[in-house]
Amino acid sequence: MIDLSNVTRTFQSGNNGTLAVDRLSFSVPAGSVYGLLGANGAGKTTSIRMMVSHLRPDSGTVRVLGRDPMDHDEAIRRRVAYISENMQLPAWMTIPEASQMGAKLYPAWNHKAVEELTKRFRLDPKKQYREFSKGQRRAMCILLGLAQGADVLILDEPASGLDTLARRDFLTEILDIACEENRTILFSSHILGDIERVVDRVAILNRGRMIVEGDLDSLKTNVRKITLHANVEQTVFEPLRVERDERQTQLVVLDYSEEKLKRLCAEIGVTDANAVDVQGLNLEDLFVEAVS
Repeated sequence: MIDLSNVTRTFQSGNNGTLAVDRLSFSVPAGSVYGLLGANGAGKTTSIRMMVSHLRPDSGTVRVLGRDPMDHDEAIRRRVAYISENMQLPAWMTIPEASQMGAKLYPAWNHKAVEELTKRFRLDPKKQYREFSKGQRRAMCILLGLAQGADVLILDEPASGLDTLARRDFLTEILDIACEENRTILFSSHILGDIERVVDRVAILNRGRMIVEGDLDSLKTNVRKITLHANVEQTVFEPLRVERDERQTQLVVLDYSEEKLKRLCAEIGVTDANAVDVQGLNLEDLFVEAVS
């Protein structure tokens, strides 16, 4: 549903250029929830803006629903919903007025979803956009994006500004959409607990480059921090990070298995189980290792 292949994008400022996205490649399968992670400046928003035709890549290809977003006609654009981090609505607009306008633009508009989400997000349908708090305004934008009935939802920091209850309701809705309606969802977030709760696959970007990408459950299974109480060179694992001193070597690996660990221990002559420590990593730990 979304495919980026060797995509690069640079922003020019005078005689200098800032490399925002560097040879980035990944694919988002149909019906999946895909999480895009990275610190500020990692390239998440730039990547998303290329997916929704706001930017052209300098090189490489971007495909959404099988076509270059720049070539999307009106019919295909209706199948893609985009909620930006800084999305705003007219100050005078109420939810029913926004829904009425949306229904004219999107044939698959879901009025029932608008009603249900208005209640779920605890929004007053009589209030104008200007009268809502920052978090309520964000909830209103999310509500309208979800009501479009799009095949692909692209969400840039969608939960930013939401309070705990509203964020929980938003994540529940994302899960419902993915499980019951089989729509494809890509969203970026700096709230790692949100990502870990709902995504099938995750990508971690750092300085515009892909550092880690894969099925979340597989990453949890295959990523380990291994500490060997010896200064050793190793060729068995695919390391994300290696640190060593005279007394120990620490590896963060992406392809852990007990068989490989036994082979490594045999190669370096380690027979004492106490000389090896293996630690699992959650998504937050993996993120810190990838971007530090």
